[in-house]
Amino acid sequence: MTLHGGRRKAREILFRVYFETDVTGDDPREVLEYALGRYRLTEEARDYAVRTLEAGVAARAEIDAHLRGGLRDWSLERISTVVRSALRLAVTEFLASDDVDARVAIDEAIELTRKYGEEDAAGFVNGVLDPIARRLRAGEWA
Repeated sequence: MTLHGGRRKAREILFRVYFETDVTGDDPREVLEYALGRYRLTEEARDYAVRTLEAGVAARAEIDAHLRGGLRDWSLERISTVVRSALRLAVTEFLASDDVDARVAIDEAIELTRKYGEEDAAGFVNGVLDPIARRLRAGEWA
């Protein structure tokens, strides 16, 4: 399977990397390197994927802390791997990608959840991410 494209495809690859490494415990950098060898992306999208993954790896504890703070009556470990991966990717983008509007990151997380997981989880993903985005990116809602 060859994906051509920009950020949306890069984001999907990142989501898959987050998912795979959550399940296997493999090194995310190695998984991304392998994925980038399989898929053709624009240079900008490749750079975005590498930059975003590095930020996610470096801030993993902070990302999970934001998520834990946003979950009501759920633990991060209890939600599905698909949902957890989409949430982690979106929060990574909130923290590390100033050029990505928070609403876009939320919408993309919802779409990835629908595509790879349970469609009824979309409302859950939105409900967790919206308050986190409003805290981390307050200026976008002003």
